[in-house]
Amino acid sequence: MREYALAFALLVILSPGLIGQPPATKSSAARFTDVTATSGLKLNVEHRPGRPEYGTQMPHGVAIEDFDGDGLPDILFVCFGPPYVALYRNLGDLRFADITKDSGLETFQGWGTGVCVGDFDRDGILDIYITSVEFEKGNRKATPKGKESRLYKGLGKGKFKDVSKEAGVLLDRPARCCAWSDIDGDGWLDLFVACPYGANVLYRNNRDGTFTDITESAGVALPDRASLGCTFGDIDGDGLDDLFVTSLYSQSSALFKNLGGGKFRDITKEAGLDRKASAVACVFADVFNRGRLDLFVTTDSWLGGVNSTEEQLRKKGSTVEPNLLYRNEGNGKFSIAAVETLKHKALSHDAVLEDFDHDGLVDIYVGVDAIPTGNKFATHKGGNPLWTRSLTQPSPSGRGQGAAWQEVGKAWGVSHEANCVCVAAADFDNDGDLDLLLVNFYTNAVLYRNNTNDRNWLRVKAVGSKSNLDGIGTQVSVFKVSGDKKELVGFRQIQSGSGYCRCSPLEAHFGLGKAPEAEYLVEAVFPATRTRVIRKGIRPGQRIVIREAEGLP
Repeated sequence: MREYALAFALLVILSPGLIGQPPATKSSAARFTDVTATSGLKLNVEHRPGRPEYGTQMPHGVAIEDFDGDGLPDILFVCFGPPYVALYRNLGDLRFADITKDSGLETFQGWGTGVCVGDFDRDGILDIYITSVEFEKGNRKATPKGKESRLYKGLGKGKFKDVSKEAGVLLDRPARCCAWSDIDGDGWLDLFVACPYGANVLYRNNRDGTFTDITESAGVALPDRASLGCTFGDIDGDGLDDLFVTSLYSQSSALFKNLGGGKFRDITKEAGLDRKASAVACVFADVFNRGRLDLFVTTDSWLGGVNSTEEQLRKKGSTVEPNLLYRNEGNGKFSIAAVETLKHKALSHDAVLEDFDHDGLVDIYVGVDAIPTGNKFATHKGGNPLWTRSLTQPSPSGRGQGAAWQEVGKAWGVSHEANCVCVAAADFDNDGDLDLLLVNFYTNAVLYRNNTNDRNWLRVKAVGSKSNLDGIGTQVSVFKVSGDKKELVGFRQIQSGSGYCRCSPLEAHFGLGKAPEAEYLVEAVFPATRTRVIRKGIRPGQRIVIREAEGLP
């Protein structure tokens, strides 16, 4: 049994039923409160001499997980400048301590760009892959020796060892995002890496601590694209993780259907996703509570021409496209959701889709470049936008589909203005609601405490046995039960690596709406065996561990 799962289970036992009573310091004035000043998070972002808009460390990617097994989510930042990695241990009460020194991660020396977390060797301890986008001067397709993307094997208690070379995943070309998934259903995690200057890489796990590059045979190389973001998700319910990859510079992103056996087929055009745009982040989430993974994609058209107008960009042959939400129509087909307010044009980077107010509907928060020295035509002066929905309007065709979207970043207290690269949501203080962490390229990270603090939530941790131990790829559904009837409240799939250069906690969080006395049923379907485990009689306000072994013969 992995150490962090034990701590997680112990936390549930010691906090029977309902967890998270409001501290006296919480305020109801706004949904979120900035607690950065007392958090202990202090990245080295002192301004460079002669370039006041640039810091020294330049944080870019982030992973949130319990790396030391104490039941609290820790924070790993990866950065473009030294020190290239910063590991913060969660001390409780939204306070953190820098424990990078002697963790083993301080040996990473590349431009830390993206990160993903998963137990690749099934030893019960989380491992970490970190990408580097650094390239040799005059040769963007090569990375200097010593600055490559690397794999760190977890040793326990927040310690790691570089095993990149012996594992066969020391990547010497610039890379952006990365993601773990069991692509072939053998119970072992495989690794995809998105590369902006040349072919992507897909490593298959050999189940002996090593990997094999199967990119060409898998059909996911995209050598002519500038790949940035990536995410896995089972879009058609066949039990296999499909892959979406974003591309910059007015190129088409790509959706690959998983055919099994390590083979994929490009179905972008037939799926309705062949828009040409400078796309960055991609997130699969069930936005409309139908048990299907919808898709949200952000864009940053102005990277194709800094301080250019839309007209000037188009004359250069570049596209100027907004962020888009795509509805999953089933059978591998998507359509653009007719939500004009979400079609936002800015220098958008990461996006997180979670239920922050526990009304049972997914909200959308986007990190954008909003610094004063940014692009004068594209910089979003209002800070990061957050869209939520009101349930005052009826839903004509499915719960939440007809609800009106509205932008509430300022009202909720999170419209921070910076060059925000990553936005991560996690319950850092274990009170049941999701807090927000902003990773800003030129300034210190910002931590917001969520003041929702109610009982209308469930958190579900899936633990595999024949499937991968972290439950990555597990599909989790929550139903509200009334007599013999059950209503789908929400659907999630556990993912490692999503959005842009971000890895969120390997668990599912659900808002339940205003029904605190209701009874719920939780169902988890594990990826390698398709084993279905059902828990009945669940009350709100609980953290639940569901094990694949419960449903195996």
